[in-house]
Amino acid sequence: MSGPLVIGHRGASGHRPEHTAAAYRLAWRSGADSVEPDVVATRDGVLVCRHDLELSGTTDVADHPELAHLRRRQVVDGQVEEGWFVHDLDLAQLRTLRARERWPRRRQRSAAFDDRLPVLTLAELLRLREEESARAGRTLGVHVELKHAAHLAGLGLALHEPLVDLLRAHRLTTALAPLTVMAFEADVLRRLRRDVDVDLVQLVDKGQSKALRRGRLHKVGEYATGVGLHKQLALPRDADDRSTGPGPAVERVQSRGLDVLVWTLRNENRHLPAELRVPGPPRRHGHADLEVEALLALGVDGLLCDHPETALAVRARRTAAVAV
Repeated sequence: MSGPLVIGHRGASGHRPEHTAAAYRLAWRSGADSVEPDVVATRDGVLVCRHDLELSGTTDVADHPELAHLRRRQVVDGQVEEGWFVHDLDLAQLRTLRARERWPRRRQRSAAFDDRLPVLTLAELLRLREEESARAGRTLGVHVELKHAAHLAGLGLALHEPLVDLLRAHRLTTALAPLTVMAFEADVLRRLRRDVDVDLVQLVDKGQSKALRRGRLHKVGEYATGVGLHKQLALPRDADDRSTGPGPAVERVQSRGLDVLVWTLRNENRHLPAELRVPGPPRRHGHADLEVEALLALGVDGLLCDHPETALAVRARRTAAVAV
């Protein structure tokens, strides 16, 4: 591998329903260096790969009458949500569900795999990593993102202990392990630093630019090895949703000796700055390769992508150009 890491965001989630074995496998087999599972906990404390606690947006849970009584409304991280929640189901119940594409109109080819793929546990993903590494003859990575950790801890479902147990079981606790843990919640990462030596990444959303002040970055460096930036912190946009050129965030973070990962790159018009969109509906793929080029020119250390093949192609072109 030459150049920054290419990480399949929720797997190759532009092509398969997110957080399924098929999505992760496709990302690795396309050439991605790593994949990114979001991790939450079931009612019986099993870590599973899901982005949202609420399940109806990405599974067929609403079609299971035996689970109808579990539908409810609750506040999650300050937001009122209604539906079926991971932490209200035990693993046996969750295993009856099948994954669905989050954006079926935008990603119709992925939606063709709806209702066929089961929900995956983190333990299953770590075993899959071992199998795919052996198949590929290279060491494949995993970038675990812990989601809703404080909310789950308040329900007696802390993510810390089961995660550390899994990492120890798979011998993934050292600084050389092909595994990174990411989170928005700094306390989660600080606690992990006491128990494991893997890379830790502090995530920063586009409305959290104050976290990039030098004093705060110094504190981040006490527990983390990197910062994960929303892509609009690296490449800000104006009121017309057009890029205004590189921002200072990447240089500022790297000047503190921290790696920079950028999220999330998606090929569809809807997710691109205005100048990189092409005529047609929001689901049409625009000039996503140019967004990748702009980020690589900034010297970022990794990209989280729904369509990892795009970033891989750009990285390969740049590597070939340097070799000439």
